[in-house]
Amino acid sequence: MMSALGQSASRNPQSAVCLALLGAGNMGRRLAQALQLIAGVSIKYVYSRTLSHAQTVATLYGAEGVDQVHPIFEDDQIDAVMVCLPTFTRLETLKLAVESGKHIFCEKPLALNPTMADGIRKLLRGYSRVIMVGQVLRFSWEYSRLRAKVLAGEIGQVGIVRLSRCVGYPGADSWFADPDRSGGVILDLLIHDLDFLRWTFGEVKQVYARSFTSGQRGKLDYALLNVQLQSGALAHIEGSWAHPIGSFHQAVEICGSQGMLSYDNLTCANLKMASTVETEVGPSSRISIPEADPSNDPYFSEVSHFLDCIRNQQESAIPWEDSLKSCELAFLAIESARRGSPLSA
Repeated sequence: MMSALGQSASRNPQSAVCLALLGAGNMGRRLAQALQLIAGVSIKYVYSRTLSHAQTVATLYGAEGVDQVHPIFEDDQIDAVMVCLPTFTRLETLKLAVESGKHIFCEKPLALNPTMADGIRKLLRGYSRVIMVGQVLRFSWEYSRLRAKVLAGEIGQVGIVRLSRCVGYPGADSWFADPDRSGGVILDLLIHDLDFLRWTFGEVKQVYARSFTSGQRGKLDYALLNVQLQSGALAHIEGSWAHPIGSFHQAVEICGSQGMLSYDNLTCANLKMASTVETEVGPSSRISIPEADPSNDPYFSEVSHFLDCIRNQQESAIPWEDSLKSCELAFLAIESARRGSPLSA
């Protein structure tokens, strides 16, 4: 395997899979780019509420642009749907996918609020087709290596974790600007880091969050989360929709009893490890791990994994139940920020 859950070769790589892309925005376009690199995959439809948007993307991939979803779900040739629609439409879209018996790839976050999470849990429980949520950070080379080194005990007992994800505001006129439809910066952006936190360090005991979500609606959003893990470790998580438009900054710092791991996409070209343990070989205890080849695209890795699961009739390595738990952690942080007090998980 390569990357977090693998850029593994399918055992049946030529098995044809016919897809429909629901959503012609940034994520729909990004996943379509990755899909076209995989043999035996075709995109038959691209759906958008705005037909011209659907047709623009469809033209690039030899697909048909549509502004109605029912022809997609009624088409027996469609094996799977890639759900890249706004978060507030999630439940109704998943209902149609389940009723039509399609394999489902759903962009994060899986649910918008606790009520929707309950509905999705009831809907998906026992569903026999492949379900996968786009927690792409699990397929990122940097984050998967960080996790591997933590689990291997290379920095000892983890005490402090710092995660940061900072980008520009997604637009005052977009649905992102309404936290009742997007979940704001905590759910929509920090779902990546909250999922990585749980995936790597285990479950959470308590969350205390502060954010600008309510007071700065349509202008910016910013949140700070202090998280106590059940292991006793503490995590400090920063999420920003207040940085320059077009910018992207992610950083990680993991401190343990025997050293520290760090990564910052703006200041280093590789992961760094500073150990407090003396080594028997080499002039220094500080080592650098080179970046993966640029072709190791996490979006390519995640859609490859989804297609492997379909072709090999296996469950996704990211259980949808786990994605809902990460959403529920985000909901807890949002409620903590609203109350201005820490909350137990």
